[in-house]
Amino acid sequence: MNNYKKSTLYAAILVASAAGNGALAQAPILEEVLVTATKRVVGMQDVPIALAVMSGATIDEAGLRELEDVAAYLPAVHVGESTGGTQIFIRGIGSGNNRGFEQSVGTFVDGVYFGRDRNSRAAFLDVERVEVLKGPQSTLFGKNTVAGAINITSRRPGDEFEGYIEGSYETEVEGFGVTAAISGPLTGTLRGRLVGKFYDDKGWMENQAPGGEDGPQQENRVVRGVLEWDATDNLSFFLKAEHGEFNVKGRSSKISLSSPTANALFGFGNDPDLGSSLGFNTQKSSSTFAGRPEVDKNKSDILQLTFDYQLANHNLRSITAYTDYEVDACSDSEGPLKFIDTCGSETHEQFTQEFILSSEFSGSVEYLAGLYYQQAELYADSNARMFPSGVLPLENFLFATLGLPLPSGSLDSEAIGTFKQTSETWSAFGQLTWHMTDRLSTTIGIRYSDDQKDVDKVQLVVAPGETVADPLRTLVMGPAGLNFRVPYDYSESRGEDHVTGGIQIQYDFNDDVMTYLSLSNGYKAGGFDVTNALDVSRDFEDESVVNVEVGAKMELWDNRARINMAIFNAKFGDLQVSSAESGTFTVTNAGESSVTGFELDFLVALTESITVNGALALLDAEYDDYQGAACTVGQRVSGECAAAGGVQDMSGTPLQFAPDVSGNIGVTYRAPLTNSTDLILSVDALYSDDILIGPDADRNTIQDSYWKMNARIAWQANDGTWVLALVGKNLTDETTFNWANDVPMSGAGFGFENAYYHHIEKPRTYEFQARYNF
Repeated sequence: MNNYKKSTLYAAILVASAAGNGALAQAPILEEVLVTATKRVVGMQDVPIALAVMSGATIDEAGLRELEDVAAYLPAVHVGESTGGTQIFIRGIGSGNNRGFEQSVGTFVDGVYFGRDRNSRAAFLDVERVEVLKGPQSTLFGKNTVAGAINITSRRPGDEFEGYIEGSYETEVEGFGVTAAISGPLTGTLRGRLVGKFYDDKGWMENQAPGGEDGPQQENRVVRGVLEWDATDNLSFFLKAEHGEFNVKGRSSKISLSSPTANALFGFGNDPDLGSSLGFNTQKSSSTFAGRPEVDKNKSDILQLTFDYQLANHNLRSITAYTDYEVDACSDSEGPLKFIDTCGSETHEQFTQEFILSSEFSGSVEYLAGLYYQQAELYADSNARMFPSGVLPLENFLFATLGLPLPSGSLDSEAIGTFKQTSETWSAFGQLTWHMTDRLSTTIGIRYSDDQKDVDKVQLVVAPGETVADPLRTLVMGPAGLNFRVPYDYSESRGEDHVTGGIQIQYDFNDDVMTYLSLSNGYKAGGFDVTNALDVSRDFEDESVVNVEVGAKMELWDNRARINMAIFNAKFGDLQVSSAESGTFTVTNAGESSVTGFELDFLVALTESITVNGALALLDAEYDDYQGAACTVGQRVSGECAAAGGVQDMSGTPLQFAPDVSGNIGVTYRAPLTNSTDLILSVDALYSDDILIGPDADRNTIQDSYWKMNARIAWQANDGTWVLALVGKNLTDETTFNWANDVPMSGAGFGFENAYYHHIEKPRTYEFQARYNF
């Protein structure tokens, strides 16, 4: 990042902050933001945690359809799809591409834990707010929150009959969506809410290969029903049932960097105009095997029952939930060539039960205690095909390398794999807050957790079209010596237990200024490698963190300005990483790493009509000790990797998705247009410094620094009955990518070296919105 860009970002934020100091005629007041980050409903400014909150109204207005869209507005937070999964990172810490990984960032919806990365791809539906808690949250949210937690709350039925219908159309992707909801009392003690949504689009990547799918084309269908019943004055029930389907055709990935030799090899595919698609643009060339198009089909179901019972000066809450989802997916691995692709399916079923006993907000001592149980089953199967016979020059080269007169097709093979894992977790936790004086409080939390996992994994390599049979178990996928995939069959078990928690000291200078010191630790459970094809690493160890944070939360200028900031340092041990190498993934624990940084966010009501908001994150995130990392393509081709024992030392290298500087600034103007209507104008500028995306620190996977601009203009009734709006996204039409890696054959030395694929993000679009509330 150059000094000019840094100066521009800092100056914009400082000017916006300074503008709040002028004397203005009117005196607006910022509304209080309520959160459930402490398992209770409290004001955001009273919570000694660094967190960001986005309301459901803001999500609707900005046209944010999923968690990835929200993350774009949150500095030091990244959510994005890769070929094999979804990357969720906070402050440079997340989980890589391996379905055996638990998540470093826990996701919770209405108090229920959703432990799979693909849950984050689901479309938002009738959301009340999204809270992003930063830093380990082990006491109240448990394992797999070493980087933080995302706490999503859906809207509840009210005491009055209401509803809405909302429609949208987005240019460039031809996206059309409709959401409708109806809510209100059914009897004197029973309330209900029913909401449904569908959204379709055509994607933004144009596939020029004959018969290739444009993409990523989306089809979203989701419906949710909620009932709330006040059984007695002291007992209430909340029942939720939800079904969703999320399907994608095509991908946003493309071959964007390539060497002349690789270009020639790619040219043996069936795209006569391959060259025009290379580079960073929205043109791609991707050919798939017959009957195996690039698709990603997802189904999910949620059933949840929560009850609250008020007894004496305490509240007892029970949250019982069952969730499941199914995925069927195919992905191309070599762009224009019908050479390597992978299809697979995954099912996950989870049952959770949590009890929480909490005291009232009164007296000098407050506390809560809880028990948690989780049981889950994960099943995944995969089928990878490699067909050198589809690229005759490559097959002939392989034959010559082997020095054997082999018939065409003799190296073609399929690898069939299955992975079945059962896991069980239980934990007990407690937290106590002592109000030592009117201004000084101390909170102490502790949690004990026990995790057990059992896995059965099988991989067989067979001839194309053959069924699994014992005589075929000796086959190896790929030329001799490379062994892209080998047969194996094993069963393993592992168990671990942890004691985690933290202490927070909070001091209120007055009713408007609060400071805190937080010391906490956490862990992410170990597990078993799903994607590895070589049987060289079966399991990986748990990951740990110790975090120190100092923060301040302020409401100034007669509650017209809100400023929050935090300074933090986190030390991670045995960081779990997954790196691609020669067509497979290697899973390791990466020694030690550290993250130090500063975060600031603010909201200022300059007048009744104008508000200014902004956020800034400064990060210094790197590996302190990582001596066994996977090599880059360049290191493998040059021989440097072999000379170093097949690995590289990444100590001192920046972490993934951890830009040194990121931030945003926005301005909103609201004013009457007529006696009965209002005009709303808003502009947001989002900035990110250079981002290292590839797990092996390859320079070709660095996303350069960028600015993106979004804007919205809306005309609405001042009684809130209807809204018409136009939203512009990525108005400067920046071409960026959120995932990149070398193609699977790039390190094998057959001419594909220095060939890379990137996942291109959405270009400039305009969205038309219409909503009617009743």
